[in-house]
Amino acid sequence: MNYLRIIILLVIFNVTFGCKKDNSFKPNSGYIEPIDFLSGKKYKMLVVEISYVQGYMPTQETVNNMVTFLSARLNKPKGVKVTMKSIPSPRKSSFSHSDVVYLEKMHRKHFPLGDILTAHILFLDAGYIQDTDNTKYLGMAYGKTSIAIFQKTVSDYSGGITQPTNEVLETTIVNHEFGHVLGLVNNGTSMQTNHQDNDHGHHCDNDTCLMYYKMETTDIIDNLVGGNIPELDQNCITDLRNNGGK
Repeated sequence: MNYLRIIILLVIFNVTFGCKKDNSFKPNSGYIEPIDFLSGKKYKMLVVEISYVQGYMPTQETVNNMVTFLSARLNKPKGVKVTMKSIPSPRKSSFSHSDVVYLEKMHRKHFPLGDILTAHILFLDAGYIQDTDNTKYLGMAYGKTSIAIFQKTVSDYSGGITQPTNEVLETTIVNHEFGHVLGLVNNGTSMQTNHQDNDHGHHCDNDTCLMYYKMETTDIIDNLVGGNIPELDQNCITDLRNNGGK
């Protein structure tokens, strides 16, 4: 076999079987829907990939609480698993929506495959670009399987004498944003009874429910000082059950 033929065969092998970068990355792509999280029909396991900026890792208690929350509502016979890794600081004073999408593209490693569904959570070292002096965002669900937590803001507003604990505030915002990924309220998971707060988008009109709009901003701080992590109300639970959850 001559050298030219060897080179041609190697090129063909690399093109056919080699690794390639996925240039079609779209966190808002429509091929995953809330029912895929809730039902066990297509996906039997959920893997939650956490990428955190160094120094801004969520507490283990928050991770455990998230798994408990998801396991109670998702039909995943093979369970809910979590992977965690640190990422370098982007060195930004605040994050825009496009910044967050870019970071996910750079650092997300796991995507749905076979009967395994995946989600990705970024824990970031600065706040959201739309923060104001009075109200700051704690997190956002910005794609079908994508969440960002503004962990520096969470840290700034938790752990103090007149503040909720880190675990309570972290768990509240993580679970709230996952509620949006699951299609609450009326965003891919249909309402069985009208309970949408139309003045505040896809949120619940019950001010004690996990999906109340204040749960995703610092406006909720005073309500959490007692130490209780908000839960979904019955209307939200009923909606999830109707869309394949439990």
